Amino acid sequence: MSDDGRIIDFNEAKNKVKESDVDKFESYMYDLYYDVSEGKMKMSEFSQKLSAYMRENSISPEKMFKIQKKFMERYGMDMSNVEEELKGFGIDINNLKVDPEKQTPEEMERIKRSDSFYSRYGNMIKSRNIVVYNLKNNLNDVEITIDSKVIKIYSEKKIDLNDPALNEFLAGYRRMFNEQVKVVMCEATKTYDY
Repeated sequence: MSDDGRIIDFNEAKNKVKESDVDKFESYMYDLYYDVSEGKMKMSEFSQKLSAYMRENSISPEKMFKIQKKFMERYGMDMSNVEEELKGFGIDINNLKVDPEKQTPEEMERIKRSDSFYSRYGNMIKSRNIVVYNLKNNLNDVEITIDSKVIKIYSEKKIDLNDPALNEFLAGYRRMFNEQVKVVMCEATKTYDY
């Protein structure tokens, strides 16, 4: 307790972020990105390097989140928008359990399995953004994924290429590039729980 009767919360003090913390993190991030661009490091190693950075600098997950938040704000990102978008996906960052000491044994085991998987296959896995469109009408019931100039059409049945809605969608996407796009058709697909 301090002289004026207030209770001192050491966790709050420990997790307080200073500008120097953000500066150091920014410099570290630039070094990592430079290593990736030079081919000295793979993107799959990024999270391992960040974990090592946290350990070496005694940074808790909560403090790391605050540092990243300030770092992103420095470059004009409004974190309240990001938080709202995450809530739209059902993720409330204020309720995330990120403190290893507060994790249940099951959660810790899940994290270990995930880490093991990415350690083993991480350099072979490529992460990228795709767009998904579902088209269901009297001719087709398909899921369409778009990855740059590659369109994949999935259906449990035969795909009817005479479908005007499907053709309109494909033509509209192709017009965006003003050149050919690759269309991959996956017909008679099977789905099962494993």
